[in-house]
Amino acid sequence: MADSYRSLDFTATFLEAFAARDFTATERAALLKALRLLDENERHPSLRTHKLTGDREGSWSASATGALRLTFERLEGGRKRMLTVSKHYDR
Repeated sequence: MADSYRSLDFTATFLEAFAARDFTATERAALLKALRLLDENERHPSLRTHKLTGDREGSWSASATGALRLTFERLEGGRKRMLTVSKHYDR
């Protein structure tokens, strides 16, 4: 999975959560679609990309669905370090 994206770097935490969480096949498909969109065009309206605040200040969030989100940090050169994948408001 991690080798097929041009601008995304994956943390071990992200990969473990993606593999270990009980996501349905439909949820996994939505997450993979969101990752492709984030890699190609982070401003795609369906992602609803936005800065996080509070204890997650400095990170960004993108939506895969209304209930699923991806969090990431911005790196130099337009790269993104994927931090977490979760149901919205899960930690």
